Amino acid sequence: MKSLLMMRAESQVKVWIKNCTESDAPRLASEVYPADVRIDEDVNWSGDPLNLTLDYYRPFNVDSSKECFLLIHGGAFVYGTKVLDKCFGMHLAGYSGIPVANMDYTLMPQAGLSKIISQIISCMNFLTAKYGIEKFHLTGDSAGGYLALISSLAARNSHVAHDLWVFEKPKGQVISAGLICGGLRYHPKTFPGIFFEENASGSRKDKQRLPAYVYDITSLAERDKDLKVCLITGEDDFLREENRKFKEVLDDALFYDAANDGELHMHHVFPIAHPEWPQSKKAIELITDNATRKI
Repeated sequence: MKSLLMMRAESQVKVWIKNCTESDAPRLASEVYPADVRIDEDVNWSGDPLNLTLDYYRPFNVDSSKECFLLIHGGAFVYGTKVLDKCFGMHLAGYSGIPVANMDYTLMPQAGLSKIISQIISCMNFLTAKYGIEKFHLTGDSAGGYLALISSLAARNSHVAHDLWVFEKPKGQVISAGLICGGLRYHPKTFPGIFFEENASGSRKDKQRLPAYVYDITSLAERDKDLKVCLITGEDDFLREENRKFKEVLDDALFYDAANDGELHMHHVFPIAHPEWPQSKKAIELITDNATRKI
């Protein structure tokens, strides 16, 4: 029997998906994609029966590369596909000169946090096998930013991976993580954190118990000082203060807090929705600098 907390969370999911769909539909219909990027579209990276796909964006002057960005879309873990980040990913590839893989993953509650992180590492291994990628720059927006960071840490530290019930071993190396208006703290008893733990049978005893740090990833990020991190937020981002406080924890992180400019309001995940804005171009520049800088 479902708890009241779970029923409330499921109700919030329906509202969230409805609101996101209504706001994203006109934006996606009006997007203009860059012309200087080649696309391998809907590449099946997972095989049957999942049939999860990715897009692979390459600048026209880049035939092959040993590194790529792996782009992870947001949506509170319960909504969205790679199409939400397509235009941004193409802009990132065009500016940086580095290919971008834009992936789909199984959404919650069909998958818990452990499964999604495992899928991200599996996707990395697919990219190594198909495209020869050896170095990865995980990048994501909102919940995708959280996934980019925690997956980076799991890929770089086997103890963290085992804590998270992740046993897929990465064949490449994660070099950097870029968080665009990323979420960092989620309560385990409210949406969306209530969906983090796997519970396929519905029995409480069958849950995969996760460490406390998954609900506040700040403490975990402090363990890996060699991972290059950048944080993007904006004046109207509802996670702005959370990102500003996270910058205080990570002294070496690159940070951009974009200010509103006339009619251009720096709302949540503004670089994803409007990669052509000057502020978004600066965010893309910062993500690129973070990937290529030496520390």
